[in-house]
Amino acid sequence: MIIKTLKARILRVLKSSLPAAASPPPSPTKPGRAAAVVVVAADAFSDDASFFDAHETPTKNGAEPIDDWELVDDQEGRVAAAEEEEQLREFPARCPPGGEGAVVLYTTTLRGIRKTFEDCNGVRALLENLDVAFQERDVSMDRGLRDELWSVTGEKAVPPRLFVRGRDVGGAAQVLALHEDGRLLALLSSPDSNKKRSAAAAAAPNGKCDACGGLRFVVCGECDGSRKVFDGERGRGVRCRGCNENGLVMCTLCL
Repeated sequence: MIIKTLKARILRVLKSSLPAAASPPPSPTKPGRAAAVVVVAADAFSDDASFFDAHETPTKNGAEPIDDWELVDDQEGRVAAAEEEEQLREFPARCPPGGEGAVVLYTTTLRGIRKTFEDCNGVRALLENLDVAFQERDVSMDRGLRDELWSVTGEKAVPPRLFVRGRDVGGAAQVLALHEDGRLLALLSSPDSNKKRSAAAAAAPNGKCDACGGLRFVVCGECDGSRKVFDGERGRGVRCRGCNENGLVMCTLCL
């Protein structure tokens, strides 16, 4: 209703600014033609905004008309996404399991080697400050993650190690260099990413998962962290197959 009112006001201003046109003399052979011309001219600038309606832009799925600026924004978004994917191609194609369309960071929370521990904390804090959704895989909490990292890189790689949508971006030095050059955020932003954390982390007041507290691991529910379960057939305890060597499993809310 507001848009139609604005259109009517614009039409009134246009009509008031136009010079008054003299009516042509009536034709003896075609007496009704002049009147028809005047009516058409009046209808072209009527107050019901039919002039605009006749020249409306296409619509999307029967919704509001597509604005020209919206078309420009969509085109710019597609160009930016293509440029981001082109930049990723300069990094080696090494995809960890489940990392085809995600950001995966391998870290360690062990303080055995101070520099490695500080590098992991620095890269983790950088990604959190950029508000990027990422999967952290702590190799010190699960030996299988360490073997996974070595298998993906083809060497005994030391964390931190960052992978973006199946591309090996590198360690702490490479990640910090990209951030200083202003390229890191563009690489991390997925074309269809909404840049939101997990549902559990978003709902928590401190920004951490309510289930694991941001550790990405929880105690195994089958063995309660003891790594042993009772086998009724054998009549004794056996190794729990649902957890790692520490009696932990990865938090399903953080995956």
